[in-house]
Amino acid sequence: MFRRLRCGIPHHVQQFFDKLHEHLRRGNRREASMDDIDTVYSQDMLGVRGQVYLEHYQSRLRMVLGDDGYGVALELLTEAAVSDGRLTDDSIRQYEVYRSVLSEEASGQIRDVLHVLEHDGYLARRDEGYRFVSGLVEDWWRARNSRGFVPFDQRQT
Repeated sequence: MFRRLRCGIPHHVQQFFDKLHEHLRRGNRREASMDDIDTVYSQDMLGVRGQVYLEHYQSRLRMVLGDDGYGVALELLTEAAVSDGRLTDDSIRQYEVYRSVLSEEASGQIRDVLHVLEHDGYLARRDEGYRFVSGLVEDWWRARNSRGFVPFDQRQT
């Protein structure tokens, strides 16, 4: 369970244990199995019941970044999600080149968005790039946004 959540966001850990406790109580049980942990994670945390919290988390990005910055954030986070939770410095440079065709301010905008994503706890600087702080947010983001996404290294400039 800790490997999945990566425990980067205490609220997610608290939420998980609350849901696990409720799951066990409904089954009139006191001990959890690995199957219980997987069920709570996939059905309660990532399922319909967990969507409200995670959607609020995402909607805050649009409010903070505006429509243009929000679009950049969606792409950066989805790139990380489809790349095993990592957003490398190389992929950021590839995205800057791609975006520079659309806008001269692309590089500055990308840096600003990365700052917000770091500040808000989506990503943390690791080695040569960024990594999702929360495994829950990573898994949710991948499931929600990866369909049809073209990774940065496959885009034509």
